[in-house]
Amino acid sequence: MHGTQASGFRLDHGQHLAHADHRPQGILDQLGRARGHAGKVSCVTKSNLLRRSDGFFREVVESVVAQYRDLAYEHFQADDASRRLVRFPQSLDVLLCMNLYGDILSDLAAEAAGGLGMAPSGCFGDRWAYFESIHGSAPDIAGQGIANPTATILSAAMMLEHMGLASEAQRLEAAVACVYRAGKHLTRDQGGTATASEFCKATLEALG
Repeated sequence: MHGTQASGFRLDHGQHLAHADHRPQGILDQLGRARGHAGKVSCVTKSNLLRRSDGFFREVVESVVAQYRDLAYEHFQADDASRRLVRFPQSLDVLLCMNLYGDILSDLAAEAAGGLGMAPSGCFGDRWAYFESIHGSAPDIAGQGIANPTATILSAAMMLEHMGLASEAQRLEAAVACVYRAGKHLTRDQGGTATASEFCKATLEALG
């Protein structure tokens, strides 16, 4: 899943939307270039309750989305989006939301996919981007060599794709998938006994 924070929105009702920070437009442009198609965007808010903040965010998103005729668009309240993410994950593509909901939903999506150790992330600014596993430092297992490196490896694949190295990114993703299909070098959180180093070694071997 790709993560970002949309900020800089003004809440003065007297101001026109043109004065808002239209960062969603940059996000949609990047996604279209990286993936070769527009896809679908689901805006997530609590605009039914937080009408000034979330309602304004929704207005800005919809004003930007209107410029992309081939882009499918839908809006969900945050609680409904959470339900759909668990029950119908295949029906969702890109979730566009403010930081609070993004932080919550990204962890939920990671668990639905197999755990925090599986989830890569990318943080995109106007000029720069950085990529990291979605989980924190996991101090409870620090130094034991048992953390799942999948998220970090797949974050590297996301970085390669962002740099225009799509084929290299696909090779790395395919190598990780090969390790999981074999099932011989899985870490403890995935039901195996392998260390982080053993998983990485198996991934390198799968790369060939």
